[in-house]
Amino acid sequence: MAPLPPELDEVTRVLSDPVAQLLLCGRAKTLREAEELYLDSCLPDVVRLLQSGISDDELGRHPLMKMLRSHGSRGWEEAVD
Repeated sequence: MAPLPPELDEVTRVLSDPVAQLLLCGRAKTLREAEELYLDSCLPDVVRLLQSGISDDELGRHPLMKMLRSHGSRGWEEAVD
């Protein structure tokens, strides 16, 4: 099978991205909101990753953990004050 042309490959990648799907279907209005919804749905996956025994370096490079760290809890903590 021949590889997809670059423009179709990009469309396929976007359509298979769960964060993009949340935006495209209207469940989220912003990228941040879509990422938060996605992260909420992935909490069981985060727990499995933490229990998997992979090294801290591997854990730190995992895309899900990178997204989780980029959101942090700072805004939530400040909103509680």
